[in-house]
Formats: sequence, structure tokens, C-alpha cells
Amino acid sequence: MSTEVTTESTDMTVEELRAHTLLLAGQLPGTLRRITLRAGSLSVDVEWENAPPVQAAPVTQPAPAIATPAAPEPDPAPANLVRVTAPLVGTFYQASSPGAEPFVKVGDTVEAGQQLAIIEAMKLLNSITAEVKGVVHAIHVQDGEVVEYAQPLVDLVPAG
Repeated sequence: MSTEVTTESTDMTVEELRAHTLLLAGQLPGTLRRITLRAGSLSVDVEWENAPPVQAAPVTQPAPAIATPAAPEPDPAPANLVRVTAPLVGTFYQASSPGAEPFVKVGDTVEAGQQLAIIEAMKLLNSITAEVKGVVHAIHVQDGEVVEYAQPLVDLVPAG
């Protein structure tokens, strides 16, 4: 179900439009899916799910906790660790193509300037390289994951 409200008059302020939209969203039945407000020519789009709202059954007592095995503790980070961070926002890739061997794995020895990964941003492939010779201590990002600027990617333990 979708409702659209448009007002030709500019007598209504954006704050009044927001208040009317919240009132409308609270009065109509169903699960709200989307609200769009537009300040230019004051327009409102409201969309609800077609399914009726689901009511949860009352809980009489908490469910028993399910024991899950603890994740293995990572090796403690050495003091001289070199952290390679994302120089830009984009998609992180560990290999040159899907199904290919990753550039590096934890435990690999790398040379300064060696490629560690790729970050794709706006259809451009940006090579991520090691700043120092060392051993890959940790890879913090999964293949295909979107990364933010300065997000940790790979930790290296410098080799003497």
C-alpha cells in the first residue's frame, strides 16, 4: 500500500509537513516500510507493507541460554606491529579475480612494496601494498567487504 501527499501551497513549513507525516504514519494500520519527504514543492511519500502487523506472543519466562563454543583467542599483537589501513572507501578484494588465490595469507612473508590486496572504488582498482618487509599477522577484512577510509586491513610484523 502506498500513499502520496503533495501540497501545491507553500504555506506549510517543512516542520509542519514532518509533523503531519508522523501523525499519518502513526494512525494508519500496517507496518511502515518507507517515508520520503521532499522540501521542494513539499511532497510526502509513505509506503506500508501489505501484510498485517505481527503480534508477538507474551513471554512467560526467558529462554534457556544456549552454550556456544568460544572463538579461539587471536595471537597477541606484538609491540612493533605495522597496520596497513584503507587509503579510501571501496570494496576490499584479497585476490586479483574471483576464485583466484589470495595475494597473501596469515603467516606469509611479504616484501616492502608487495601487493596485499585491492580496493575497488568507482570502477578503479587500487593496489594495497606492504610498507615494510614482514610477516602477515592478521587480515581484518573479508573478501568483498566494503571498507571505510583508515579502516584496518592487514597487520604486519616487521622482519629484521
